[in-house]
Amino acid sequence: MKVGDLVRCLFQPRSSSVQNGVCLPMPHIIKGELGVILKARNNESSRVAFPQLGYEHALSNSALEVVSESR
Repeated sequence: MKVGDLVRCLFQPRSSSVQNGVCLPMPHIIKGELGVILKARNNESSRVAFPQLGYEHALSNSALEVVSESR
């Protein structure tokens, strides 16, 4: 996966982040939503933007399905 790829999320995280040792609840349902890869990290995880939700989330690449590859 590369920056700019259009992906579909196959997984619904329960938390959005951890602050002061506490998991914060996930504010959006992203499973099944389309997103764009913003940053690819070591071929294992990616930062994905979900513009329709105004939200970004780091996800494992195994939780993503490539819909359209960037050039």
